[in-house]
Amino acid sequence: MHRLAVLLLCAWLAAACALPRPAAADRALGSALEGRWGGAHVDLQLSQSGGRIEYDCAEGTLDAAVVPAADGSFRVPGRHVHGHGGPARIGERLPSRPALYEGRVDGDRMQLRIRVDADTLGPYSVQRGAAAQLFKCL
Repeated sequence: MHRLAVLLLCAWLAAACALPRPAAADRALGSALEGRWGGAHVDLQLSQSGGRIEYDCAEGTLDAAVVPAADGSFRVPGRHVHGHGGPARIGERLPSRPALYEGRVDGDRMQLRIRVDADTLGPYSVQRGAAAQLFKCL
């Protein structure tokens, strides 16, 4: 009888290990998004502590982790730096403005808007693991 119980336990463990991993949409609530998200005119790199974003002619930081609510929505404070055409001068520091990054995640897709002062940038559509299509300002 003991041998049968051990065999059943081993079979159950093997079956459990063979189950597919949950999709991104099935991840536990409260988990921070991570990894590279790319799309037209935007490249977003997320980590457990925040992120960096690059646009065609700007860049910014997300100063907290992106943790979607139950409906997929999120709001994260950060900074935005508007770029300019031409090469950057050695040691040049462009002014940084407070920004609010907000959007909605659905599986491996994200809709993103950035509020800077009275302006709204976007919406941008990005996908987890996709390459960005940036056109740097000249």
